[in-house]
Amino acid sequence: MAGGRWAAWVSFAFGICLSLCANVAAAPELNVFAVAVAACPPLALLLAVELLNRALKRHRAEIANETNETGETGDETAPVVRLAVVPDKSQSSAEPTAEQRMWVYYVTERAKGRTPTGAELDRIAGTNNYGRRLLREWRRQGRITDDAAVDHQHTGSVGGAVELK
Repeated sequence: MAGGRWAAWVSFAFGICLSLCANVAAAPELNVFAVAVAACPPLALLLAVELLNRALKRHRAEIANETNETGETGDETAPVVRLAVVPDKSQSSAEPTAEQRMWVYYVTERAKGRTPTGAELDRIAGTNNYGRRLLREWRRQGRITDDAAVDHQHTGSVGGAVELK
């Protein structure tokens, strides 16, 4: 592993030297200011890599010290945490669920002659991509008919019936 690190550093240093020489050779004039400006990019890269490498080493050392102080090792497995099951009855019945709000909106819009999209249902309930999933589920359950969505997509009219359950 140490050989790989040295090879990486040697190739990096070679690239910096090559870039430095090419930049200096390409300087429009060979005066101190032009050479200094041409040398800045590769030297800045070298400095940035060195500073990041030192910061990473310092961070690793701090983590190693914290691990040694607490006596934890990376080999231990964390205990499994089991969450308590909360029955549905414990939910407040005063506030409807997202699905219930979507269903009420769907029925209201269908009564007006429209078929709401999944995006509209999401906006009503404050969810993300849940409305489309619920529409598919309601179609699968038979709560809504497929012909309403098909008619709406092809002709812009709504022809399906809504079954309330």
